[in-house]
Amino acid sequence: MEVIISEIFAGYCWYIALMHFALSVVLFFIVNWIGARAISVGYMQMNIVIQEDTAPAFNFLFKVLAPIVFIVLCAVGFEAIGLASFNKNIYFITIFYWAFRVLFVICTSRGKLTNWWEQIIYWTTSIGLSLWVYSLLESVERILPSPRSLLDQLWILIIIFVYSILNKVQISREGTIKRKNNYILSRYTTFKKKYDTIIKEFFHNDFYEALTYSIMIYEDFNRPIIVRWIEYLRFWITRKPHTLGIMQVTTDKFIDNEESIKQAMQVIHNLGADFIKEYSDSKYREYYTSVSSSASYIAQKYNGGGWKYQEEVWGIFTTIESYYSNIKSLIPDKADIDDTKK
Repeated sequence: MEVIISEIFAGYCWYIALMHFALSVVLFFIVNWIGARAISVGYMQMNIVIQEDTAPAFNFLFKVLAPIVFIVLCAVGFEAIGLASFNKNIYFITIFYWAFRVLFVICTSRGKLTNWWEQIIYWTTSIGLSLWVYSLLESVERILPSPRSLLDQLWILIIIFVYSILNKVQISREGTIKRKNNYILSRYTTFKKKYDTIIKEFFHNDFYEALTYSIMIYEDFNRPIIVRWIEYLRFWITRKPHTLGIMQVTTDKFIDNEESIKQAMQVIHNLGADFIKEYSDSKYREYYTSVSSSASYIAQKYNGGGWKYQEEVWGIFTTIESYYSNIKSLIPDKADIDDTKK
């Protein structure tokens, strides 16, 4: 065992390891950037609201092969600029990449959203293929293939054929639904313990309270505590208006989480008043008497979130609404008004 370890790390200097780690972080952001723009072709992002995985084969291949393609491109680049020594154990980029991704998930409290068995398959497959590719890179004098060798790889057509078939396979969502519900309820329980007094003192209304927690959970998901620390640091350096605190309120003054909640509740209350004013006397009033219309209107306008923001917040709202007994729309149905008069 000691012999194997010594062979692996022979010639693997600290500065090479540092370069590989830096490249793994670059790879992390590249994969996230590409993934965010590959939704139209089936890429499955981490979201709180349940979504259908319409392209499981694409998602698997993208997540597994992206690090491998990256290390090959890095190897070609190092060779081209005369730094072939940095190709030593270049598969560590893949190892560092997956380790950094796991660390990110844990630090942003997204562990309950993660299918860890699926991740283990990704890790073992990706790292295993990286080791295999590295063995191929070590055995050739020139990394880039010749035209003749490319023509000989007809098996690629078979892979494409199998991929197109597997991409039509639909995977059960039961595990995903359970993980996401557990995540939402876990964050709701945590935040309720911390901020229940503040929110109840401001709102004496189940609808507003549930909506505030829904927005809080989604904002915390998008801006986890590590990102918020960076925002605070940037605020202290620039002294320019930033979105701060757990509720991501835009401000030119320092505010903590509790102050951001207080300011956010005022914004939510004002948006609710705008909703009532705009639609309570409208000829289309009957279309706005549901709880979803009230929540969607406020969520869509909160921080300029838009339809995507509204969809995610509403998904969280429907998960935690069972903890409230008196959630009502801001604009009651006429039938309910008539019953009250009776």
